[in-house]
Amino acid sequence: MGKSKYLVIYEWLSEQIRNKVYQPGDKIPNESDLAAMFGVHRMTVRQAIDKLVNDHMLVRKRSKGTFLLSEKSPVLTRSLESITTYYDDIVSAGLAPHYKTIAAGIEYADAEVAAHLNLAERQPVIFLYRLMLASGVPLVLERSILPTDMVPDFLEKKLDTVLYKVLHEDYGMRLLYSRQELGAVMPTESERKHLKIGDNCPCIWVESVVYTDTGRAVEYSRALHRGDKYRFRCAIGGYVYDKDGTAGQTPLAGFFVDPSGGGEAGGTGAAGPNGGQGPASRSGQVKG
Repeated sequence: MGKSKYLVIYEWLSEQIRNKVYQPGDKIPNESDLAAMFGVHRMTVRQAIDKLVNDHMLVRKRSKGTFLLSEKSPVLTRSLESITTYYDDIVSAGLAPHYKTIAAGIEYADAEVAAHLNLAERQPVIFLYRLMLASGVPLVLERSILPTDMVPDFLEKKLDTVLYKVLHEDYGMRLLYSRQELGAVMPTESERKHLKIGDNCPCIWVESVVYTDTGRAVEYSRALHRGDKYRFRCAIGGYVYDKDGTAGQTPLAGFFVDPSGGGEAGGTGAAGPNGGQGPASRSGQVKG
């Protein structure tokens, strides 16, 4: 059986890019020209281009065409279906990851932090404020907070690295699931400076609580993602109607029930805060 025509076009365009026939920022031939060149329908060409866009090699610009993605403008996709790291996101996009620690130390938990980590107010916690970069481009500004009793001598560790790797290798923790919420926000002047963005660039915030297999919350974080560089992906269960005509949602297997809702880890339902009713809440398993 011969190779699919869209894959032939995909591989040809990939080779053109590798051989630097097109430079970062260059416009590639339009769909009609490529369809005529290969003797196929435009939809076949579009399928090949879609794959290159998903591979972060091309970018579509409305009313302008399709362009080779600039080496200085990475666009990353983050899954909300499992606990992943920014290192994973950046490497998957074929870019070089780098963590830069802005500040780290010990502070005292306020009411919000105490509630998320199930601690008493004013209990000492460790904070870690870092910038994540991809091939030198700042993408994410994250503030993580951890209970001091769970990570003794943490501040003596190497901090410009993958946090979850440290928790696993140095403290023997198994990260089992997380609860996440996200939304849009305009960053502050200080945040814009760290992320190197203009006044009108919105960001996506993601608030996360990560739990170990013992049920304890080990990390509460709030990460600010550049809205022009990050997108998010998650799978949603099917929508069905019950026999009596009422609407219902098919649960998505493999997700964990939010512990604050009284459920047990390992259930088939996906639930976030308040039973997962909010459209921007998600609970996910650890990747791998």
